[in-house]
Amino acid sequence: MREGIDLAALEKILASSGVKISPQDVDAVARSLARINHAAAGLFPSCVLDETAERFFRLLESDADDGTGP
Repeated sequence: MREGIDLAALEKILASSGVKISPQDVDAVARSLARINHAAAGLFPSCVLDETAERFFRLLESDADDGTGP
């Protein structure tokens, strides 16, 4: 496994697509996928679930205070 990527499964997926691939190529693809995943994770700020719920309820309270809520 490379950073959560099962190399055997990745090799099987690539082979089933008709691509002839060497173990070095599978490793290179896995490294690229890991870099893409890392970059994508950096694009979105992590948000704690409790913090999200608090924001939601504050939004509901502010709507109720404005008279726009139910």
